[in-house]
Amino acid sequence: MHVVTRKHLSQAEVEYPDAAREIGAWYRIATDVRWRSFMEVRQVFNDADDVDGYVIFNIRRNRYMLVTIIHYAREKAGRITEGHIYIRSFLTHQQYDNRANWDKGAKR
Repeated sequence: MHVVTRKHLSQAEVEYPDAAREIGAWYRIATDVRWRSFMEVRQVFNDADDVDGYVIFNIRRNRYMLVTIIHYAREKAGRITEGHIYIRSFLTHQQYDNRANWDKGAKR
């Protein structure tokens, strides 16, 4: 999958250093797969949630939430497209509770 944009994750790693290792691990995994459905996401991240078109990943045992929109890979002309993960925000659990924060980008 292609992650749009890595910059948001890099900012979150700086702002939340206790989550930096898990953010990096999530990125390495996400860029190495070609998910075609949310069910495939759940096979890798069993605590991911699909909420109204957003895919939410728990980071640091639910301390942080990575809010994304995924355009899944699909078959086209006999091959599987790359797919895209759009980073919408990286939030503390408290920030996540306010739905208005979900689509504002990574930095708070």
